[in-house]
Amino acid sequence: MSGHWDASIRQIQAVEGGVVFAPIDVVTAGGAFDVVASAYVGESLMAVVNCCDLFVAVRNLSRSASVANAHVHHDLLPTRRTLHKVLRAKICAGWSAEDGDVLEVLATFKVMAGVHTNYSLARSEPFIVCI
Repeated sequence: MSGHWDASIRQIQAVEGGVVFAPIDVVTAGGAFDVVASAYVGESLMAVVNCCDLFVAVRNLSRSASVANAHVHHDLLPTRRTLHKVLRAKICAGWSAEDGDVLEVLATFKVMAGVHTNYSLARSEPFIVCI
């Protein structure tokens, strides 16, 4: 469980692009999709917060290779309350994988608050590439 001075990713998932929440089990090879992360920032950290970043990497587990990366930055305003935020990163079309490969999303969530920096990581459930 995260505390008042912590930030964390509660869940991360590959989803259909442009859809509010439609998790995917299978993605078309090279097709665009989104990554959605449910993030938390504790009340004390939020009181001095500056910004947050979500770094996303899509890994091909079948071939031990990275197929795509994304970075999302948000400026945040200090407030004396816990933040629950959904962050969305777009994975553009054009990445390469073979039929039947298994992919997963790895994400790092970084919160900067004055002299305080907090990192968290998460990984998605695996999903499959089809042609």
